[in-house]
Amino acid sequence: MKAKKLAKLLFAIGVSASAAQVGASNDVGGITPMPFNEVTLTDGFWKHRMATELRVTVPFSVEQCAPAVERFRRAAAFRAGKPTELPETHRFISSDMYKVMEGVAYSLMLERNERLESFMDETIELIAAAQEDDGYLYISHTCGNPNVDEMGPKPYSYVLHSHELYNVGHLYEAAVAYYQATGKRRLLDVCIKNAKHVNEVFFKGGNPKYNDGKPVMQAPGHEEIELALCKLYRVTGDKLYLDMAKKFLDIRGVTFHTDGTGVMSATYAQQHLPVREQTEAVGHAVRAAYLYTAMAQVDALTRLGDYDNALNSIWSNLVSTRMHITGGLGAVAGVEGFGAPYELPNLTAYNETCAAVANVFFNFGMYLASGDAKFLDIAELSLYNNALAGVGLDGNSFFYVNPLEADGEFKFNVGQGGRAPWFGCSCCPPNISRLILQVPGYMYSYDDDKLFVTLYGGSRTTVPVAGTDVDVLQTSQYPFDGNVSLRLNPAKKSRFSLHLRIPTWTSAYRFVPGGMYSYENRNDANVEIRVNGKRVKYKMEKGFAVIDRKWKEGDNVELVLPMPVNVVRCIDKVAENRGKVAVTRGPLVYCAEEIDNGPSVREKSVAVSAATSAEVSEIGSGILSGLKQIKMGGGADAVTLVPYYSWCNRGPGKAMTVWVNATE
Repeated sequence: MKAKKLAKLLFAIGVSASAAQVGASNDVGGITPMPFNEVTLTDGFWKHRMATELRVTVPFSVEQCAPAVERFRRAAAFRAGKPTELPETHRFISSDMYKVMEGVAYSLMLERNERLESFMDETIELIAAAQEDDGYLYISHTCGNPNVDEMGPKPYSYVLHSHELYNVGHLYEAAVAYYQATGKRRLLDVCIKNAKHVNEVFFKGGNPKYNDGKPVMQAPGHEEIELALCKLYRVTGDKLYLDMAKKFLDIRGVTFHTDGTGVMSATYAQQHLPVREQTEAVGHAVRAAYLYTAMAQVDALTRLGDYDNALNSIWSNLVSTRMHITGGLGAVAGVEGFGAPYELPNLTAYNETCAAVANVFFNFGMYLASGDAKFLDIAELSLYNNALAGVGLDGNSFFYVNPLEADGEFKFNVGQGGRAPWFGCSCCPPNISRLILQVPGYMYSYDDDKLFVTLYGGSRTTVPVAGTDVDVLQTSQYPFDGNVSLRLNPAKKSRFSLHLRIPTWTSAYRFVPGGMYSYENRNDANVEIRVNGKRVKYKMEKGFAVIDRKWKEGDNVELVLPMPVNVVRCIDKVAENRGKVAVTRGPLVYCAEEIDNGPSVREKSVAVSAATSAEVSEIGSGILSGLKQIKMGGGADAVTLVPYYSWCNRGPGKAMTVWVNATE
């Protein structure tokens, strides 16, 4: 059982079954997620989104990364001594391509595609040809045309902003995913060569080509390689990479200091304190969330708990002072990051899609380490609202930033206020793409005698619990409907506990953990659970309803999560939301758009009492067909709201607001 559990854990976090044997020397305890490719989507919300991902987003993303591929083609020719134009000078376009490749790898696990696999193999050969003999991989320095102001005059001379280690971190993640998908290790070998080179240059020294032979001993300005090294450790079993990840974490804020302002400030890249002493979220939001994800992973893999206190303090600070109701992080545009506590503007909110994706990664990791569903609540909040808003319903239009209000002059993404087909800095489109492809892996997890259902949606899987395999068939139209049906078929009668997540939004008072967003109208609806048609009692443990019994083939569990329309009030310390309310239903945040409410939508008002008479209906036509809309009030005061993630899908984005004036 332990060997099988380890194999599944490694596979779920990016390791092939064959590679699982390599790293199987350590026992594994705690909660294990079901690998995403062992969970089949059968119907409903995520089945539809996954179809769009495979049919539209993945092939479209491959087309869009052609300029990045061309850079590698030219770099390969340059290294081979062939006539060529020099590659475009760019700090991080390679990382965007690497994320596209990671998404392609995940898609191949779900649906084989010869054309996409050929793209991968051909691109991998170009990457290998562009890599220097000693393992270094960064095109602009290799080809001798760096932008010195952004990259420094030579390799690793400006680690604060060059993105050299950020880029290869995303390459490691792509390599692990492709090895997992196909068993091909060509790209994995490129990454192993690079990682050993990085270890030599940063922690050992001796090569006069880099930093005069002295160890660089500096953490990168943009975190990413730390969590990628954890994946490389899991796939190879080589402890070198876990040690490197921990070293990069432990020297941050210790061996390098900067005292500038803005992007040169110590807080911008979380270098103001040693990471184990940090207690609040500061600086660039994506960098920060990647850092916190890596800290959680290293703690889990080393079992040292070195960062446990810091992580819990930072998480509490995030959800109680610095997170938008959509799960967005990094409200301040200037530094793409965190401002002061309770600084949460709406019209100018930044909330980069990448930060929302990282918020999901961070919180899911915190759940696996603790078993506490409060982390899943935040992961779900960010997933269904801020993160999903980052990709259009058509699958090939995107948002980079995600404000909670728009005035028709919405210029952060594209000049005319609509969604963009791609960006000059296209970190966000492939990031949300790779997240969606992994969503099935967030649905189920298990411990020795515990089966956890963590994200609801039509799906099926087989979970190893209490010495037997349990087939699970879930039927649900979540997040638009709170009725969930589970058919359990254990291979033999077996006693185990079924843990059903009861989201914070079902409570009488709060929408999500943290205390920032509370219901103005009391939610009195009760959660119900029935087994084989009979209502059963359950106990609550860390946000889960627990049913402990002997289960047999054909047992049916029905969970009812009431989904009334709720009016939410923000804590008064957030100045911009005083006198305003938001509308939610289930895990979804709703917004009012100009297309439904007219150009004065930002002046609309909602009475708190209108929640009791709100009309919920299914949209019958257009690109929003099948989504649930909410109508509140009547006459001139009527307001129509749609899920926030779906806004700006019906033509160029005009006015929109999440926070509506409150009349009571």
